[in-house]
Amino acid sequence: MKRLFSVILFCFVPLAVPGWSAPPSEKPTMSPELGGSSTEKKDPFGTKGLTKDRPKDAKTEITSKKQATFDNASSIAEFEGSVVVKDPQFTLFCDQLRVTMSKDRKGLQLVEAFGNVIIVQENTDDAGKKVKSTGRSGKAVYEPISGDVTLTAWPSVQHDINMQVATEESTVMILNRGGKMTTKGGSRTVIVDNNQQ
Repeated sequence: MKRLFSVILFCFVPLAVPGWSAPPSEKPTMSPELGGSSTEKKDPFGTKGLTKDRPKDAKTEITSKKQATFDNASSIAEFEGSVVVKDPQFTLFCDQLRVTMSKDRKGLQLVEAFGNVIIVQENTDDAGKKVKSTGRSGKAVYEPISGDVTLTAWPSVQHDINMQVATEESTVMILNRGGKMTTKGGSRTVIVDNNQQ
């Protein structure tokens, strides 16, 4: 039975980093591969989009197929079974989701997604073009205070045609709403220069 749990979270900042997208079906012409993390003036992974303002009175809807529980004493909500989080700024898919509310329950302390995590966000770039971004991992953790989204267990991030993929299971990708992306561990990075001069 599908259970629906609607949550109004006024300070729920995106779990997703704009700049992630499923790999394109056609292989684009790619630049030489780069190792490790990448920072570029043009923001190839779209991390600057995390500073995007949240719509006023935004609602987040969480659905799960197995169960949804809330522990009043610990202020923890857990969702299991084909979990889908629909938010005005992103869509998240995972096997299990744990949301820890702040002690005053006016915001979030920690959000953890486990198993087959996919985070999708659509944005408009500077040229007005719609760009789909996707992050994938075995686990994703969002810390509202720091603004960090940490992807572990074979993480990958793709923004339009640019991508970074872990080459080791232990690789960790950390994305921050301030526009910084850090990768610890082995990875393969492909940045496509499609500017025509």
